[in-house]
This record gives sequence, C-alpha cells and structure tokens, in this order.
Amino acid sequence: MSAGEQKVFHILKKIYSAPKNSLILIDELDLLLHDKALMILIKVIHARALNKSLQVIFTTHRESVINLSPMINIRHLLSNPTKTLCFNDTTPDAINRLTGQQPKPLELFVEDDLSAAIINKLASQLSGQRLISIHRFEAATNCFTAVSGLLFSNQEISNSLFVLDGDVYSTQEEKINCLNKVITGSDALSEDFKTKAIEVIKQYRLPEDAKPEPFLHRIIRNLTASQNAEHQEIINVAKEINVADESHKYIDDIIERLGLDRGVGLNKIITLVSGTEEWQEYTAEITDWLEQKITPLLEEQG
Repeated sequence: MSAGEQKVFHILKKIYSAPKNSLILIDELDLLLHDKALMILIKVIHARALNKSLQVIFTTHRESVINLSPMINIRHLLSNPTKTLCFNDTTPDAINRLTGQQPKPLELFVEDDLSAAIINKLASQLSGQRLISIHRFEAATNCFTAVSGLLFSNQEISNSLFVLDGDVYSTQEEKINCLNKVITGSDALSEDFKTKAIEVIKQYRLPEDAKPEPFLHRIIRNLTASQNAEHQEIINVAKEINVADESHKYIDDIIERLGLDRGVGLNKIITLVSGTEEWQEYTAEITDWLEQKITPLLEEQG
C-alpha cells in the first residue's frame, strides 16, 4: 500500500477503537491524500464521531475542506511574532494564506480611470483595497445595461456596486427611467430585477450642473499652502489652469504639466483631495457601501 493508504488505515483504526467521548488530535490530516480521498475520510470520521460522541480535532492546509463547513467547525490560525490568533470566519485573507491567491469578493463598476482611482483610495482608507476589483463600463448609459446583464444571467450582485460620476442620471427618477429601457417587462421578475438594480447603483455627490474634473480642480485651487512640497506643486499648477476647453482637461492638464504617468498622476491628485472636507461629502454614498462590505471581511488582530 502507498503511504497515503497506510495513513488512512492507521487513522481509521484509532477512530474506530477509541472509547466513547474520546478526544482525538490529528496533525496534518491531508498529508499524502488527494482531495477526493480527504473528503471521503472526513465524512467517515464525522459519521463515527457522531455515533460515538467523539471530538476530533485536525489541522490541514487544504482549502477544499471549507466546502465541508456545514459538517465541520473550521477555525483559522495565524501566528505573528508575539502570539497566535484564531479566527472563526473564512475571510479572503484566510484563503490567501491557504492558496497564495487573493480573493476579491467585491466588484465595482465605474465610468473611467478617475473614478477607479477614487474607489481605490476609498478602499485603501478602509484597509480593503486588496478585496476589490474594478471594471469600467465607460459611458454612463452603459451602467444600466451592465447591471441588467448580470441580473438576466442569474449572477449574484449583492457584492457588486455600479458607480456613476453624478453629473448625469443623478436623480432616482432618471435612474429608474433608464432601467425601464433595458428591463422592459412589467412582470414580477422584471420588477424584482429593477428593485435589485437600483439598490446597487450609487453616485458621487456633485454640486448641481457640475462635472467631476472641474469640481476636483476647484477644490485643489482653493487649498491653502501645503507643507508637503509635492502637494504644493499640484496646487500651484492647478491655480495656473483657469479655463480648459473640455471638462476632462482640468485634471489631464495638471498631470501633463507635471510630466507624470497618468495612473501616478491620478493617485497623487486624489490623495491630495482626499484630505479635504469636500471629499467626505463627495464620496459619502460609495464610502458607506464600501465600509459595510469591507469591515466584515477584515480579520481583527487587535
């Protein structure tokens, strides 16, 4: 027999010969076993444990045991230099430690790279940037088509958010009218889809008739002198831009004058704006959603 088969027989012998109410500890239960064999072994142990009132505790690094969470009580251990922590929930960070891959359970859909930079900053402020993925739907009208497409393909959207810039389709009535054009039915399913869709569409809070880039540019221009030389240069450049022939250029011109890569430039500008009072109101709807979703996914290590 292979070493794995021998191990199975050894474990089963101990399980079946143990007196009632025994406590059995097994280190590295998954060692030398492939997934299917491991799952079958756990189910056999579980049945015997119920029958003889055994308490069986085992360690494993195999993430597939998470699928048996209704049957077994899973705990995740994390050792740091000062102590070992025990977590009750299977968080994305726990999956990362098991698999080396970072799950991103939260999906956000935005119009452009400026909005993506804002979302990344908000998630970072909540210590949850690793938990999100960002996709672009470009034109604002595509937002309603995108959310409807997910619903009609029977995908779960409770962890998805569709973010509008806030300069168009800013009222609830306008959003509903757009949804009515892509979800045309009036039956119960269509109405349910419309209700679900409207719940996951949020927007930045812009002043009336304002657009994102001129609004952010105005915030920067109104800032007083900064102790941070990098921030001060951005402020100085923004003050030199009085009028742009297209709304996007209020931000584009700052980045071009500073000679920055676009991604780097957007990050620096958003970091500067994020320290202002206007930022809190501007991003409130998105921040509230992110906080509600990210907080339960974080591991408390205090």
